[in-house]
Amino acid sequence: MSTGGGFSPQNRIEFAAGTEIFHEGQDADAAFLVLEGQIEVRKRTDDGHKVMATLGNGDVLGEMALFGGDVRSADAVAVADTKAFRLSRADFEGRLASTDAVLRRMLTILVARLRDATEELSRLRGGAS
Repeated sequence: MSTGGGFSPQNRIEFAAGTEIFHEGQDADAAFLVLEGQIEVRKRTDDGHKVMATLGNGDVLGEMALFGGDVRSADAVAVADTKAFRLSRADFEGRLASTDAVLRRMLTILVARLRDATEELSRLRGGAS
């Protein structure tokens, strides 16, 4: 069964428990749709790290990368064996190009506002952004 452009079988990826999927500061070029398993999103702190989110089946990881996020804002670690689909920024932009221009603009504005809010929240919590 086809899962649509960008979600072809070659985009399926598996991470063993304990695998670092990406780390804070790394170039951001793709997002992941979690099919099975569990991933922690962690922010580095002076004392080690703080778990910001725990993601599982059906969740999306690293979505800000699709909207021009230059670098990862946190670490992501598989805490259980995990299966996911990888969606590159190029694949996403191809899908987005076929969307109505007004919707594209609204989405761009919403993402910029979300990015600003996320950075402010991180600053208020005392984390580096």
